[in-house]
Amino acid sequence: MTKNPMRRKNPQKKSTQHALHNLHNSRPIIVDIIDLSRGGAGFGRDENGRATFVPFTMPGDKVKVKLTTAKSKYAEGNLLDIIEPSSKRVDAPCKAFTKCGGCQWQHIPYDTQWETKKQGVINSLSLNNIKLPAAIEGFPAESTWHYRNRVQLRGYKDEIGFYANQSNTLVAIEQCEIAHANINSTLSSVKEKGKEFKKPYKVELNLLLDGTVAETWNDEHASSGFRQVNDDQNEKLKAWISELIPDNQPLLDLYGGAGNLSIPLMDRVPEIHCVDSSTPENEQPAAHFHYHRAAVEPWLQQQTANGKIKQQGPWTALIDPPRDGLGKTGETIVQYLKQLNVTAVVLVGCKTDPWSRDIAHFIEQGWKLKKVAVLDFFPQTYHVESAAFLIR
Repeated sequence: MTKNPMRRKNPQKKSTQHALHNLHNSRPIIVDIIDLSRGGAGFGRDENGRATFVPFTMPGDKVKVKLTTAKSKYAEGNLLDIIEPSSKRVDAPCKAFTKCGGCQWQHIPYDTQWETKKQGVINSLSLNNIKLPAAIEGFPAESTWHYRNRVQLRGYKDEIGFYANQSNTLVAIEQCEIAHANINSTLSSVKEKGKEFKKPYKVELNLLLDGTVAETWNDEHASSGFRQVNDDQNEKLKAWISELIPDNQPLLDLYGGAGNLSIPLMDRVPEIHCVDSSTPENEQPAAHFHYHRAAVEPWLQQQTANGKIKQQGPWTALIDPPRDGLGKTGETIVQYLKQLNVTAVVLVGCKTDPWSRDIAHFIEQGWKLKKVAVLDFFPQTYHVESAAFLIR
């Protein structure tokens, strides 16, 4: 009988299955947590010196861990038990903590959260071989609870809450400890409205400037418009930017949304072009303020071709891209900015490593990093906002 060559065994698949089997049957290990990673998990080393990452732990904890990933250089695991808690560990006020996919650091004092975030930004810049400016300006949060002006909830029947981390499992809540009090006050009525749906639903609650809460049902995320979730920290960011923007120099607001960062500058600059795929349509805050609903890179390419923008320069650019930064288009966008006679840039990022890589693109093309700011928009989580000022 002739063997079918298509039925060869896959040694890689067998090896993976063997590794998963070994993990499933492995005994828990004991780990001393010595640091916090930028991804939120506590960090320690197993008995063989291998780096081990464990969520919901902190420096000073001795913990029992069930491994979920085991590589040659690192391992990841779930917290089974805290054998000896850190002397700095605090009680999390939220009943859903460790279950819902929102907060990672409610067990960590805020001063430790802040120092970890600030140092993480410094480390990321250093890893990208970026020479740090003389001082890193820091803006920790003054309100570390009930600061969020927007939440996205899931619900079904008698329950409303958030999805568990990397899961569609609903974690029911009575209130959210990081959401604004006005949002929490609406949860009961929103849950009652949700009972009308015969299947799981999504509702986004937005705190408006007048203190009321708007509801958006079963629509895309931020369909009512993007807005920074922390109003107090957003004001600090705008104030930091305002001190750097040259007077009487026109401005490009790239990935600008509705103009969060540029509208406050309208009285100081002669021309503003706000470019984003989700800018408002048929609106214009002032005669010299122009919305362009377009993807940033093609729009910049078009401007380099027609030459009109360059003739009005030199320009300043505000750049506030999505979480993953400028991505593969980064080098090209930097080239376009140079061609358009942009001489000053403020680059904002909500994910540290992509933001650092984008700064490196600028420096590689002759720009100089003059200032860096770190702002905590997201207390009780590992996320942090950063901003850089570059000139050429």
